[in-house]
Amino acid sequence: MEIILPTDCGNSPRLLLVGEFVVNWACGHEEAMAPWLADDATWKLIGGAEDDAAAGGRIPWAPITADRIEILSTVTHGRLAACDGFLTSSAGRVDFAHMLRFTGAAKSARIAEMRTYLHQH
Repeated sequence: MEIILPTDCGNSPRLLLVGEFVVNWACGHEEAMAPWLADDATWKLIGGAEDDAAAGGRIPWAPITADRIEILSTVTHGRLAACDGFLTSSAGRVDFAHMLRFTGAAKSARIAEMRTYLHQH
């Protein structure tokens, strides 16, 4: 898969973590994501059902198998982060936005809650 990340380096240690987490989401690499999810993490697909990522092992995956992911922007502040971009494949394009809330502000804090917005073209 081709991966395109923002060129700005940012000033937050979480920028890289969020980018890697979202790339792993796009690739379907649940095992790489699991260490960053809190034990009681929740993941809600807006417009869909809420998933308990820790207990149910269900993550609202992208509706296409992407050939390319482009992350347009990532913003972090304290316990919060957001990331948006799009996936493309021969099946079309899916725009995404992820809103993340961490268990704390420390660099090692895990993800407590995610909300994902998807729009397929």
